[in-house]
Amino acid sequence: MRAARALLDTLAAHGIDRIFGLPGTTEAPLLDALLQGPAIHYVLGLHESAVVAMADGYARARGSPAVANLHTTVGTGNALTGLFNASRDGSPVLALATHKHSQILTRDGFCVGPDLAEWARPVAKWAATGTRPDQVGELVARGLKVAAAEPAGPVLLAYPEDVLASDIAGGRAAEAPSPTVVAGRPSDATVAEVAQAIFGARRPIIIAGDEVSRTRAWGLLAIVAERCRIPVFQEQGRSAVFWNVPTTSPAYAGVYRPRDPRVAGADLIVAIGPRLSVEFQPVEIPDIPPGARLIHVHRNPWELGKLYPAAIALRAPAAEFLQALSAWLDGHPRDWQPFPPLPPRVRSHETWEIAGRPTVAAVLAALAGAAPPHPVLVDEAVRSSPTVIDLYPLEPEGYFHSSGGGLGWGVPCAMGIKLAWPERPVVAVVGDGSLYLGIQALWTAARERIGVKILVLDNEKYLAVEAGLNTYRGGVHPERGYLGVDLTNPAPDPVSLAAGFGVPAQRVEHGDDLRPVLTWAFKQDGPALVDVRVADDPGR
Repeated sequence: MRAARALLDTLAAHGIDRIFGLPGTTEAPLLDALLQGPAIHYVLGLHESAVVAMADGYARARGSPAVANLHTTVGTGNALTGLFNASRDGSPVLALATHKHSQILTRDGFCVGPDLAEWARPVAKWAATGTRPDQVGELVARGLKVAAAEPAGPVLLAYPEDVLASDIAGGRAAEAPSPTVVAGRPSDATVAEVAQAIFGARRPIIIAGDEVSRTRAWGLLAIVAERCRIPVFQEQGRSAVFWNVPTTSPAYAGVYRPRDPRVAGADLIVAIGPRLSVEFQPVEIPDIPPGARLIHVHRNPWELGKLYPAAIALRAPAAEFLQALSAWLDGHPRDWQPFPPLPPRVRSHETWEIAGRPTVAAVLAALAGAAPPHPVLVDEAVRSSPTVIDLYPLEPEGYFHSSGGGLGWGVPCAMGIKLAWPERPVVAVVGDGSLYLGIQALWTAARERIGVKILVLDNEKYLAVEAGLNTYRGGVHPERGYLGVDLTNPAPDPVSLAAGFGVPAQRVEHGDDLRPVLTWAFKQDGPALVDVRVADDPGR
């Protein structure tokens, strides 16, 4: 057996059925072994950032590691943005970088640089170079285990091509691992202390963080919140990568924002699984009000007390904590008097058309009407993301976002999710700038017949750059001009670009065309792209 076959057998034993990759010459041992080995499908991409994002989406949807294949130094360099996103979002991606022959690694050879694993260490949970063919199986098994173990994250393993091409005596795949058990069920005394804090508070609130979704605990959260009548806020978009509380729940209070009067006036904040916090810029108002008592539950001890000290910091899975708290409430029934609800927040961006063009609000209303039941939204709309969150009905396992900030992630991530959940409608809602940074993924979508739908909110500009200049200037000053914003003269054409990659596409410039074009997209068996020329929305 050659080492490359042992690698593939190990992946198959761990349930890996796809490798997302972009090969070069050094992948020959791996590709040849794939033609003769286990039934693992190689999903070919055109750029490494898209390849990693596909694996990222596949891992998120399946809740288990996915594999990306990178070509030497140049492929690894291109993939670093995708690995950074996976690192920030806790996504278990195993990147296998197939390197040049070991005889030229120290001879300044072609595509050879310093230690390849060292390149990935700043953005990977673990990185290593394999040197012994007979240890390939155990090293790959360890990489999968490290990627999946909490807190999950990406791993990079580099293999010189001659190592994978070597014969090994008695080679076999590593055994599939036992399930990882995450300890941390809180003690009865701790649960009682938390419950008494909730009952003793006058204005408590809950933050539903990503750990609620990672442990599939939204049902338990709803039981606790509705029994105690505590408003539940979704974790902030700067850090949240999942949607953790249904927007239709009577307990749902919106996205957590320090300026919200219910947050500013809270005397107890029970933070179940969020990161506190990920700051975009220096804060004027702290994310946790100074007068509020904080209870923070998270599996990763790094997050507990990171920026905001907690009165009770509990290292535990969200599901274990909520299950224990629900059981305590069953044994201690009592009436709960909620504080008076505030009137609904006025949304300034529910304008449907400006200067003849549909707004983002109009696009989302049309999408809600045209989409099949229970769609999955992958959100890389950037400046339009708050509008997506405010106006679209969202539910757990129905919304994905990245807190990494590396753009070009949305479309390929949505493709990975669609491969993992072929029965679910999956929509990537992206800005035009985000699309162009990951547009190579469209070819893979066409080649693999991945039925993802891509909705482009096209304002022909980098709106985030414009907003940054306005913030810096202290207001809107068009007479001073905007540099690095305009995407016209000439304007890229997403419809033509999509057609060039083999993806059917249509453009919408008027609100009346939104619903029929979106309906057309959902009727396509494979991928489809809808480019909507949107107006500048005052809500953004």
